[in-house]
Amino acid sequence: MTPSHVESIRAVARRHQISLPSAQRKRLGQHFSGLRVGRLLAHLALDEHTRTVLDPMAGSGDLLDATWEAAIERGVVLDRLDGIEINGATADVCRDRLRGLLAEALNAPASDIIAGSAFSSGIMGRLAERQYDLVITNPPYVRYQGRAGQGICDRTTRRQLQGALAKRQTGPDALIWQTVASGYSGLADLSIPAWILAATLVRVGGRLAIVAPATWRSRDYADAIRYLMSHCFEMERIVEGPRSAWFEDALVCTHLVVARRCLPDAPALCNQDSPRHRQPYPAWIRIGAEARGGDSLVGASFRGPRSEQRFAAWLRGRLCGRKAAIGDKPGIVVSPFDLANERKAIDQQVSGRRWYRKLPCTRRAQNGASDDVSTSGVAVPSAIADVLPGGVPTLTDFEQAGIAVGQGLRTGCNAFFYVSAVETGTRDTVVETALLFGRRRFGVPNAVLRPAIRRQADMARLEAGRLPDCRVLDLRSFALPEDMPAVRSAEATYRGCGDAPPREMPTDLVDYVRLAAHTATGRAGTGKPTPELSAVRTNLRRHRPGKTTPRFWYMLPDFAPRHLPAVAIPRVNHSSPWTEANHQRRLLVDANFATVWMPGRAWTRYGLKALLNSIWCRAAMEALCTPLGGGALKVEATHLRRLPLPHLSKHQRAALAVAGRRLTRNTSATQAAIDEIVLGALCAGMAKPPPIQELAKALRRRTTELLNARRS
Repeated sequence: MTPSHVESIRAVARRHQISLPSAQRKRLGQHFSGLRVGRLLAHLALDEHTRTVLDPMAGSGDLLDATWEAAIERGVVLDRLDGIEINGATADVCRDRLRGLLAEALNAPASDIIAGSAFSSGIMGRLAERQYDLVITNPPYVRYQGRAGQGICDRTTRRQLQGALAKRQTGPDALIWQTVASGYSGLADLSIPAWILAATLVRVGGRLAIVAPATWRSRDYADAIRYLMSHCFEMERIVEGPRSAWFEDALVCTHLVVARRCLPDAPALCNQDSPRHRQPYPAWIRIGAEARGGDSLVGASFRGPRSEQRFAAWLRGRLCGRKAAIGDKPGIVVSPFDLANERKAIDQQVSGRRWYRKLPCTRRAQNGASDDVSTSGVAVPSAIADVLPGGVPTLTDFEQAGIAVGQGLRTGCNAFFYVSAVETGTRDTVVETALLFGRRRFGVPNAVLRPAIRRQADMARLEAGRLPDCRVLDLRSFALPEDMPAVRSAEATYRGCGDAPPREMPTDLVDYVRLAAHTATGRAGTGKPTPELSAVRTNLRRHRPGKTTPRFWYMLPDFAPRHLPAVAIPRVNHSSPWTEANHQRRLLVDANFATVWMPGRAWTRYGLKALLNSIWCRAAMEALCTPLGGGALKVEATHLRRLPLPHLSKHQRAALAVAGRRLTRNTSATQAAIDEIVLGALCAGMAKPPPIQELAKALRRRTTELLNARRS
């Protein structure tokens, strides 16, 4: 078949992809892989023993096309090349594409493209093979919020998935599969059950090759996937692409994941064809934008034809330790991936999940996790584990260290509850409202205004020791005139609770609250009035004589420690995350920040500031947190809870508290002193500790690499 004929076949598929309405693509979670990504993944996943291939979410056939092309280049003889596609028209395009590509090929594999949902038992029953040597796919991404509106029912999907597992997983690991399928979070996007379904179609010893957003390693709802991949598969390759160079509409980095199916706790089965020392070690590969050349994601690093094939051969040689193949390539960074550390990390992460508790204790013990996972220490992210030449020491986490983590204040309607201080007086402050309420200015009693950090720009004021202009309306001590009868009827309950009854609001404040009660929120006033917003309606509390006092929609609930934290970290960071201490005890922190506080007395706010700004913690944040579009890093409370911390003595914590008071972004000497304290504690747990300055230098270098990778 001539190259021009092949290109004309592929052009039909590309035109079909472009012609699909955006609403349909969103409804079905269609983000087509393209041949560039497909070629890279196919060459990483294909080997000489592959005979049967399936893509259960095939789209218009990019990955199947790429796999067939890779098989021809590598001389791999395929027996079957099958696919399933939910959309009938797209399935027709995929079928015609494969038929055209295979028409004149010698020893062409049999191929069947089935139109329908891969979750349907009827569709699954039509597959030619019960399980395949290679399952290669790009699972659909549909957020849980949109599934009901798109006719996708989570209960039906879960039930269908459990049915598929019951037919295909009957061995010693069947309990793991069923537990994961029944226990994954209902907040998960559709790619999670789709990933599990694809995995169950892989035979023992076969490979799973997945195109996935980087969030599969950071979102709580993806922990079931990580558990399944660490206990029923042996991870071989994780390839991390640049932020948006692989998918134009991607908001996070793309990962290519290649793993070989094993029986639980017996990964040697995956490598029974040859001695273990000849097999490539598991690796994390970062491919930057500078590696791209021509129509290949690695074309600049491997110039000439068949770039992906030569990349895969170079990588295998490098990971097997063949010196002739070892050599740096521009834009490509290869690091080892510690499977034992991965198991340890995910066992610790899921230890509190109900579905995990359903697994027998003997299974958890075999997997290296006891009932009390705190005794096993805390895992180090693989992206920084390899810079610890003295080995991974025993670490702790926030909970064990006496540190609490959460998220800042959610008001339910920021436009109403947040105002800006314009002129502060002895008793009153002139404030300015949001644009929604006409930027009106009026005086408000100081007693109802709480200073707050709402945006990152407010952090600069806090660092300088000044209060930001942002204020939160804390109206628990005032009520509208029309609500005063309810207040008076509850006077006995107020006295019993030890609370002072609210007073009647000043006139200007009354006018503002009444205006908000009738102003439609949202863009162009298309939303509901403030009291009807779902997150505001929860403020309401009815009077229960002798038990609870009434609370009205304009009264925020009592503030929790997470709203008044010791330190705060922006959730979205374009540079390296910076932690700032909350110098003012009354200063509220918005939900745009992850918040950290200390339930006990082991830490001070300045000690926490110093710890979290250490090079160790900043490197761990870069490794654990989620890269976003635009090169930003999203830091969530769930990430911080998994942050590995060294065991710090009382003396070391006191020294950090002193250094934290002096620390600013520009005090390099103080930063060096903090790093010496934290890394000194880290090295104390190593068998062969490296010099602290060398370790600090290596961590700074790795942090810069990770920062540049998410920005590329």
